Amino acid sequence: AFSDDVAAVSLNPAALAWVRELGVASLYVEQFGGVGYGSLELSAPYMGLGASFLDSGWVESGVVKFRYASQSFSCAAAVPIGPVAIGTRWRFLRVGSPYEAHGWAFDAATLVRIGDVRVGAILDSAVSSPVVYQGGETEPWRRDIALGASWMTEPFADVRWTLATDVRGVLTGAWRLVGGMEAWVGPLAARVGWDGDGPTFGLSVRISGVEVDWSCAARSDLGTSHRVSVEVLF
Repeated sequence: AFSDDVAAVSLNPAALAWVRELGVASLYVEQFGGVGYGSLELSAPYMGLGASFLDSGWVESGVVKFRYASQSFSCAAAVPIGPVAIGTRWRFLRVGSPYEAHGWAFDAATLVRIGDVRVGAILDSAVSSPVVYQGGETEPWRRDIALGASWMTEPFADVRWTLATDVRGVLTGAWRLVGGMEAWVGPLAARVGWDGDGPTFGLSVRISGVEVDWSCAARSDLGTSHRVSVEVLF
């Protein structure tokens, strides 16, 4: 419900209906010191594009070594109808290792703005073609619904507070509640939240249309993962 910039491509494509600037965002992270993940997203009024990759590197299991590597591509579009936005997103997944595979899915999304409150919903894999592996095996896309709400207030000049929460796993029965709080003071922001598995923290700085974000997710069993992203608005 809180996506309002380039992140709308991956978080809620319906928010692209209210994007009024061209934007580019990039991200790279080594998840908990192991799996590498990177993404590049482009946004414009009413539309957006995204690409990402995931690479586990070589993993040893006894005397066997294997590697999982995949790439994904997406394109999204949205239209506003008064305070309501309706969006869709097409996703294509290609697996390169250890076996070749590919498949695609269409997602449906909506976002409603009522004053300082936003409510959003996404139906993942509303229409899809299963991931088909080289040997003929198939793997279906998981159909699920995510619901979200956010509230924003500006108590003082150049000060903005936002609360946001999501509920995932509505259709699968594996309910997952996530949420957080963000505070902007001039060009600086701080965040704290919960991603369903542990606490998260973040900082941002925005200068002349360039925003640099840092976030940290802590795990007692996997350690700590740091993420750095850069966003440029034109």
